[in-house]
Amino acid sequence: MASYFLHVKTFARGRGGRVTRAAAYRAGERIRDERTSDVYNYTDRQDVAHKEIVLPSEFDGNQDMDWARDRATLWNAAEHAGKRRNSLLAREVLVLLPAELTPAQRVSLVRGFSQDLANRYRSAVDFVIHQPRPGSDSRHHHAHMLMTVREVGVNGMGARTALELSGTERHARGLGPSKADYLALRERWARVTNEALIAAGVAARVDHRSLKDQGINREPSAAIPQKVYYAERRSGRSTDAGDDIRARHRERVEARSKGDDEHARVVAQQRMERSRRPPDAVHGQGHSTRTPRSMLTREELNERRRERHRANAQVLNEKRRERYRQNAEAERQKYREWRRTNAPEVNERRRVWRAANADRVNQRARDYRQRNAERDSAKRWLKMQEQNTHAEQTSRELAGQQAESLLQAARPDVDEALEDARRWLAQSQSQGPLEPGSASAEPFLQRDAPQPGSDDEDEDEDSGKRNRVRDYDSGLE
Repeated sequence: MASYFLHVKTFARGRGGRVTRAAAYRAGERIRDERTSDVYNYTDRQDVAHKEIVLPSEFDGNQDMDWARDRATLWNAAEHAGKRRNSLLAREVLVLLPAELTPAQRVSLVRGFSQDLANRYRSAVDFVIHQPRPGSDSRHHHAHMLMTVREVGVNGMGARTALELSGTERHARGLGPSKADYLALRERWARVTNEALIAAGVAARVDHRSLKDQGINREPSAAIPQKVYYAERRSGRSTDAGDDIRARHRERVEARSKGDDEHARVVAQQRMERSRRPPDAVHGQGHSTRTPRSMLTREELNERRRERHRANAQVLNEKRRERYRQNAEAERQKYREWRRTNAPEVNERRRVWRAANADRVNQRARDYRQRNAERDSAKRWLKMQEQNTHAEQTSRELAGQQAESLLQAARPDVDEALEDARRWLAQSQSQGPLEPGSASAEPFLQRDAPQPGSDDEDEDEDSGKRNRVRDYDSGLE
């Protein structure tokens, strides 16, 4: 049977709302937020059955209002109309459509209700009808009616609508409290829905009143918050918050079965327990003190992005370099494989290109050499200096090696001479000075005696004559 559901919510910048994002999501379109330069793309949605923008009847056929009939232009204007960081941007009416109606009948029902809203509050109403998604209840046809919080006109957004006025302003205009508008809204939706069901020949009816006002003694179904409901549906298992809501609902159901007094006592007890719970238990883990992203302007968003980039620059750059290296190596390998496979064709194309562009290639080479002549000369000079330094170092190393080899070759003779000198000194100390003609000196003299017929013998004869002259002179003395 048909069910009644109507829910009103607002989109405020202070709570993180973006009406451009909301409109793009509901309509399945791509919208660029001109205030922040963010782009919202939901063109992959497949459940959008119908979408349309309704303006007040006084603008029918007015081409000057075409700006309001364009979804992106309309909601960007709404974003720019809200100057404050916590501005109210839009108001949405979410309704459940009877599954007993045909698609055309559902469109007609929502269009008529949206026109009533637009005429009453002089606002633009962007309504979208969604079909049930795969895996959900097949009867879950619903409509989103997104209303501007400011009146629309030829010159753009105007003053706030009567629904958004404060209590003082409404009293000054004689409008009464805004609660009366919401109650009238609920009643109006029930009436037009029943009229559509009657026109379609369906016996089912809906009622906007509570079960108590209808005289039905039954506990309403547990109201699971949207975030909790979708979290449980995604994970496939219950959550602590959902279990707590369902447990308190079962407690109220049992109390109602025992009587009104017991039900009233349990309801009062649950309200008292809820009021005594800490804020974190009621509202999650508390509210973040950080400014919501939707409240920031384009300059503030860019500054936040720059801060985040500076904080993660090293990690991001390393990831980018690693990704580039991997992609570059893959591309090089792919190119090499292609070159090997198509080597004849590649070489022929290269020869043809070089022949056709020989003048240009040669001119570019000459220009390059001319531009870099000084740099190339410096490189050549540095290379020559390095070569000369290396040659000098090599020559010194070779000279040192030759000197070491000569010293090693002469070392045996030097060692033997030193040994003879030590023996002579030891002999002279023990037996007195050795005469050249004595037997004790023969072992030391025979080693150096010249051999007959050698050049040393002639030298010794001359030296003997010189010795005799010196001895003769010594004898005269």
